[in-house]
Amino acid sequence: MLGLYIHIPFCVRKCRYCDFLSAPACDSEREAYLKSLHGQIKAIGERLRQKKSGKHYIVDSIFIGGGTPSLLSSDQMQALMDVVRESFYVADDAEITAECNPGTVTRKKLCAYKKAGINRLSIGLQSADNEELALLGRIHTWEEFLDTFKAARNACFTNINIDIMSALPGQTVLSYQNTLTSVLALHPEHISAYSLIIEEGTPFFDEYGETDCAKKKKKDAAKLLPSEDEVVQMDELTWKLLGEAGYEHYEISNYALPESVCRHNLKYWHCEEYLGVGTGAASYMKTNSSGDYCRLKVITDTKAFSEIDWNDQSSLDKCFAECDILSLKEQMEEMAFLGLRTKEGVRLSSFYERFGKSFNEVYGEVVKKYTAMGMMKADETHVALTLKGMEVANWIMADFSEEYKVL
Repeated sequence: MLGLYIHIPFCVRKCRYCDFLSAPACDSEREAYLKSLHGQIKAIGERLRQKKSGKHYIVDSIFIGGGTPSLLSSDQMQALMDVVRESFYVADDAEITAECNPGTVTRKKLCAYKKAGINRLSIGLQSADNEELALLGRIHTWEEFLDTFKAARNACFTNINIDIMSALPGQTVLSYQNTLTSVLALHPEHISAYSLIIEEGTPFFDEYGETDCAKKKKKDAAKLLPSEDEVVQMDELTWKLLGEAGYEHYEISNYALPESVCRHNLKYWHCEEYLGVGTGAASYMKTNSSGDYCRLKVITDTKAFSEIDWNDQSSLDKCFAECDILSLKEQMEEMAFLGLRTKEGVRLSSFYERFGKSFNEVYGEVVKKYTAMGMMKADETHVALTLKGMEVANWIMADFSEEYKVL
């Protein structure tokens, strides 16, 4: 089974915290990009069929991300899904997600998306507070989000994720609690709750980073970032309120009602194969029968991507900016790091089947260390972080990298 990620790099306006590969584009630029995207999908589909002696890869999850994929017209989304189905075998029960931003869709468009095969929406809210939304540079209000959510329900979408963020400038524990309770009142099937990261190269970095310029701008107390204690309180509120509402905390930033865990996300966390198409998209694919894996990344220049001639057989190889065969150490670390992001943790049997070594042979000392500190738990089948461990997950992951042993 293969996961497919499709990148749509268009947005109405760049948010002030965003470092994703996205930018506004005119109609002709979008059309040129989509034409090239279709070409890439067909070329990769053909290459993979040759690899499998004429057989199609079975795709059981598709995630259309961005950017703002919901800027695609009904016809553009239908054409994109038609090309995907021509190039791959899409399972009848495939999970097919499209990211959607408030203010970019109508009920009519969402009905057309549903007809094209989209069966899951991920709606970017971020906050229920209009002042916080304005500071983030979002194009919508809370009220416009509600209109979009209602339109999605009216279009018969029964699997919806809502993205929210904590640790925002000017955000208080009380305002974040209001966002949580407001979202929970809508009963979405899935909630992704992220903590803001100040990324270099964004307007937020200039204002809230560690540069001299940023330090001078931190005088407006109303826009200060929450304190570490406040961020911890926000995290605890998330765990408490979502847990009480019946959401399973199945991954560090993701919560789902029963039977609504995001299948595509789990492919990442379980180190299963996925293919990324479109600018900047990443892939994780097995390269041969001996079990070697490679990590690929498509070029990030949208204009250059749009101009690729896919009739040229060499174009498929040239479109990748990175193509790295992973070492044994990198493969083990990836399975450990990503598996530990989930509530389930690392499946010990999967680790042994893939590497021929037990998890404890490679990482036994670090597991023992953090189990004693109450940050990890281990049994005969899994090794996982505790809630306390999830609070300092990055710190623990770094220790795993240091602990690796060649056996």
